[in-house]
Amino acid sequence: MPEIDLTAQTAAVRSVLATHGIRRALALLNDRTQYRYTAIYKLSGDALRAEHVFDRSSEYRTWLKAVPLDKSFCQHAIEEGEFTTSHVSKDKSLMSYRPYVGLVESYYGRLLIRDSGTPYGTFIHFDLEPRSIDAQEVSFLKQVTPLFLDYLE
Repeated sequence: MPEIDLTAQTAAVRSVLATHGIRRALALLNDRTQYRYTAIYKLSGDALRAEHVFDRSSEYRTWLKAVPLDKSFCQHAIEEGEFTTSHVSKDKSLMSYRPYVGLVESYYGRLLIRDSGTPYGTFIHFDLEPRSIDAQEVSFLKQVTPLFLDYLE
């Protein structure tokens, strides 16, 4: 497999954030995957609120604007720093998430932490269909997702 210049790609994400904003940067990261949605959810008490969502199929649709933390896949990303599942309805460990079966079938999430150590929320990719994310993309996201924090309230 050819070596990918992560430094140049990270610089591209940084540039898009600075010149075009969060939504365009989410679109850039979404384009690197098969996931339909890429979003940033903000931790707000016992819930997560959609702050920024990119949907490759619909420009104006927002998805799951608020989700109870204890019913979200993001709770695992917050607890563990990262969480992924490629086929929710076939993952027996996720049976308690029945309200989202059929709505969210695949999920990849990373915890966003402020410099102070306070959790902001999560960066996520998700889809209605089974999807997976490769290790190289996960490695890239570890580098670039912290860049979003400079642009979030």
